[in-house]
Amino acid sequence: MSVNVLGKLKALKVRQQFLLLILLSSTVPAAVVGVLGSVSAGENLSNKAKSLIQRESMESIEEVDAFLDSVDNDVKFLSQIPPIQGIIRARDNGGTDPTDNASYDEWVNQLQLVFSGMVKTKDYHRLEYLDEAGNALVVVETDFHSHTHDHDDDHNEESNGLDGADESGTDDGDEAEEKEVAEKDVNVLSVDQIESQADSPYFVEAMELPPGELYVSPMQLHRHEGEIQDPYEPVIQYATPVVNEAGQKRGIVLATVFTDSVLEELNEEEGQFEGEKATLVNADGYYLANPNPEKRWGFELGKETTLAQDFSAEVAEQLLGGGEGLVQIESHVLAYNTLQLGSDSSSNLVAVTKVPIEGVFASVNAFKRSATLAVLISLGIVLPLAIFRGRQLISLLEGLATDISVSSQQMASTVSEQERIASQQAASVNETTTTMDELEASSRHAAGQANAAVDAAKHAFSASEEGAQAVGEALEGMFTLEAKVDAIAEKIVNLSTQAGQITNVSQLVIDFANQTNMLALNSSVEAIRAGEHGKGFALVANEIRKLADQSQQSADKINTLVSSIQKSINETVMVTEEGTKTVKTGVQIAKRTEATFNEIQESVSQVVLNNQQVSLNLKQQVDAIKQVVDAMEVINRGTSETATGLNHTKEGTERLNEAALILKKAV
Repeated sequence: MSVNVLGKLKALKVRQQFLLLILLSSTVPAAVVGVLGSVSAGENLSNKAKSLIQRESMESIEEVDAFLDSVDNDVKFLSQIPPIQGIIRARDNGGTDPTDNASYDEWVNQLQLVFSGMVKTKDYHRLEYLDEAGNALVVVETDFHSHTHDHDDDHNEESNGLDGADESGTDDGDEAEEKEVAEKDVNVLSVDQIESQADSPYFVEAMELPPGELYVSPMQLHRHEGEIQDPYEPVIQYATPVVNEAGQKRGIVLATVFTDSVLEELNEEEGQFEGEKATLVNADGYYLANPNPEKRWGFELGKETTLAQDFSAEVAEQLLGGGEGLVQIESHVLAYNTLQLGSDSSSNLVAVTKVPIEGVFASVNAFKRSATLAVLISLGIVLPLAIFRGRQLISLLEGLATDISVSSQQMASTVSEQERIASQQAASVNETTTTMDELEASSRHAAGQANAAVDAAKHAFSASEEGAQAVGEALEGMFTLEAKVDAIAEKIVNLSTQAGQITNVSQLVIDFANQTNMLALNSSVEAIRAGEHGKGFALVANEIRKLADQSQQSADKINTLVSSIQKSINETVMVTEEGTKTVKTGVQIAKRTEATFNEIQESVSQVVLNNQQVSLNLKQQVDAIKQVVDAMEVINRGTSETATGLNHTKEGTERLNEAALILKKAV
């Protein structure tokens, strides 16, 4: 079949073949480029859409991470604040802190104030400091939001002036924050009747941690007396060990934090894609945040609302396996990111963003339709222009065929004339070649004589060069000696300067000793005025005065030694100056000797250069003559070949004329 198509194409005239070529060259590349561009751009848009989904999932987990990071930092900070260390010291010293004589109760009150300020301004439900036996030392609690939360009967409430909102004024621009603060009741609980928490999981695990490490509980709903509170209040607990100044563990700081604010943001957040749904699950796949309230907190409410119910077991296992990534199922794309809260993976949280595939690839499909339409419109515009331009080119080819036919006839007559001239040039070239051979022999003889003169001049130059080198070496030695003598002089001057600096430093030591002596005297006076409490300080001042006297005596000895060194340096400087003068005289004599040899060497060198130049010129003449002879031979051969070529050109011109006539008929 391909043979038949080729046969039909050959049967067409050039005009028709050219139009067909234009048609194919316009449509095929445009279609290929359009398809490839559409596929490439569609792939890029798809990747970008998937990146956006992954980014939204990452932002969801970053919101939770940022919230919990602030709790992490707060708990670590609270474990190291001064009131806790003061309580530890007071407990170890029978109720009084030996550092500043503060009592145990004073430090407890300060810690209660710190805890109260923290729970009032942040999402904390409860802050506790438990000792190494699990007994509560300080407990501050708040009722978060507007509803009332009852405490255990064993937890007797104490206001201590901390209940209710802070009555200090707030800025007008913070009305919402003022309202929220007003809804919090901060309570300092009595710790006398609170049971020991030594057996609680958070206390046991936190006490096993090294200092600075955190225990993080799984996120769960807040309970009171074993019952889940209504409305639901999700909480998470952070605990870290407390150590004394010796590094011994002396209890833990425990924070119970409300997390409903960050979870509500996930429940209500709207994404960039239509039908997008953001969720947060725990390590077992139960939903903590979901737009559908019925699916939240299944593990607390006895409902099996997990990822495994909404997706296949393989997909659920991949989402809960840790890390981050994308999973594409039949009608949706899932992006997931994992947040590891503690050393145990049971506290992990996973943010899962679910987006319908139609929403993800809507822009991609729209682009493909637009690209296809653009290709068709482009072809509709390009084809008429290509056909019009093709017809213009065919008309131009017809004119060219006529011009070629006329030009080939003119070339034929010109070639005949050039063939006659080439024969005359061949005879002239033969005569020129004979003359150049004789000139080459004469130039060779002159070049031999010039080479002999060059050898003699080189011998004289070598002798003068050896003499100049010997003088140069002697002069270089004198220079080296002069430089070393100068260096010695410079070092001695520097030594003299440094000896002066030592004197200055010694004087500073004397002044400092005098000032220290005066300060010690003043300190002794103040110590006497202080009476019994200043005796120890008076002893220290007396020792300082003795050290100042010793420093002054040492500085006097240094001054005496430096004066002796300075005198020796001055004597050395005088001897070095005499040696420098002697060296400079020898250098001047060597320089004059070197200048004389340099003049001799320069004269001999000029003779050598002149002889070399003469020899080089003669050699160049010989080479040039030889090149002329070779060129004349080449020209001779070329003229013969030109004559032959002109004959062939004449025959080719005749054939070109015939081809032009055939082209004119074909077009």
